[in-house]
Amino acid sequence: MTSVESRAHARRYRQKAQEYLDSAQDNLDLERANPAAGDAIHAGISAKDAIVTVLTGHTSKAKDHATAVKELRQALGAHVEAAAAEKSLRELIAIKSEVEYGTMLITLAKAKPLVRRAELLVGLAKVLLGQR
Repeated sequence: MTSVESRAHARRYRQKAQEYLDSAQDNLDLERANPAAGDAIHAGISAKDAIVTVLTGHTSKAKDHATAVKELRQALGAHVEAAAAEKSLRELIAIKSEVEYGTMLITLAKAKPLVRRAELLVGLAKVLLGQR
């Protein structure tokens, strides 16, 4: 893939991430905690794809989301936001199965920090893509 193609893919991942984040924020406003949490998780994963793609030219699509955290950290290297981004993605992925497949209902108090984690990742994707 050329750098032009990979940058285009990164922009599309970033757009998806923003759409999921917007939906998560709307769901919080409407006090729908479960969809807010799910959207935050998807926003974070899409933002990871944008970040890794813009920095390395590609992203993996492994079924094991735990490898996504390692991939993000490697791509970010010594970037000032690397540790915060890694922590945010790890926290989003850690609750993914319970939110999407479990019987536990997410509270607003639990959903709000998940949305903030997604905001950090989407914001970082925007910065790396030169978008504000």
